[in-house]
Formats: sequence, structure tokens, C-alpha cells
Amino acid sequence: MGNVFFGCMAITLVPGMDLQGITLWMTASLICDALDGWASRKLGVEGEMGLQLDSLADAITFGLLPSLMAYQILLDLSFAVPSLAFIVVIASVYRLARFNVGEAGKKGFIGLPTPAHALFILGLAHAQLDGLIQLSAYALLALIALSSYSLNASWPVMSFKDMPSGFAAQKYRWLFLVSSLILLVTFELAALTFIIPLLLLFSAIEKRFA
Repeated sequence: MGNVFFGCMAITLVPGMDLQGITLWMTASLICDALDGWASRKLGVEGEMGLQLDSLADAITFGLLPSLMAYQILLDLSFAVPSLAFIVVIASVYRLARFNVGEAGKKGFIGLPTPAHALFILGLAHAQLDGLIQLSAYALLALIALSSYSLNASWPVMSFKDMPSGFAAQKYRWLFLVSSLILLVTFELAALTFIIPLLLLFSAIEKRFA
């Protein structure tokens, strides 16, 4: 419920593209999303209801919210059909349904998780509006379409909730974390534009060699 509330608060800030506020509320949602499983186990209320609520909340915060952000960016660039940005929410809810029926992985993920994809769109908004990158509307739409495809692609994506044992098996995850930290220090939140593709890259390397 906290995830839903904070996601809705972030959505109210999208028309003005208040990225500081959106980032704050999305962070609160991410904390709720990270702790819901732990809380349900501590309270002894695990069950199918929680699974459905989790995905429904994610559909709002990590599906609709980034879709509206992409829509607003394309609208501000005077793109002829900004509604094409809703490919984000369509791909997100489809991925969440696949996850609920066990087709998107339980230990580790198949396809990019919706929270990670939402962070990519947030980073893209920061990079575009802060002037780090200046892409045309067509280039942005192509990037958004590719990232949306990654939600339901058959690519393995590592999960930090399921850490393998031993440094040899973990080394690619540590390399990813160190690389991400360097990018965050250098580019701040715009670094998310690069960190999420790095997640896919290191996941592929781990799958191949570890």
C-alpha cells in the first residue's frame, strides 16, 4: 500500500517534471517494494494475496509512472505521437503477469525487472533534462522501445536477493556495484541511464562465465 501511495504522489509531479520530487517518492516506493517480502514473513502473512498486491502496486509505480514520464518528455519535445510512450506500461504489466505465473524467474530474473526499468527511465529523464545527453524525440522513443523490450526478453538478469556463495561466483556482481558507484559519483542520478544497461551486460557475463 505504501508503494501505491508513494507512486501516486510521484505521478502528481510528472506534468511539471519535478525530478527531485519524483525521485524522492520513487525511492520511498522502492524501499516499500524491497521490504514487503521481509515484512510479510515477519508478520506471518505470506500468501497469494501479497503476490497479487505486489504486482498491482508495481504496475502503478514502476509501470505507469515511468510511462507517464516518457510521455511528458516526448510531449515537451513536440513529438507528434507522444502516446507511443505508453509502450512502457504495456510491457511492464505484461512482464508482471508473466512473473506471477512463474515465467519471469523466481531466483534471478528472466528479463529486466520493472523497478530496474523504472530507474532507467528516471535516469534518462535526468540525463535529458539536465543536459547530459540531448537526444531527438525519435532517438528517445527508440531507446524507450528497446528498454521496454528488455522487460520481456529471454535475457537472464542477476538478483541481489539471491547471492551465490563464494567470491568467484560473486565477482561480477561486485564489479557491477563498483562500476555503478563510480558512475553515480560522476553523473549523479543521470548515471542510471548507464547503470541499468550495465546490469544486463554483467548478468550476461555472469551467466556465460560463472
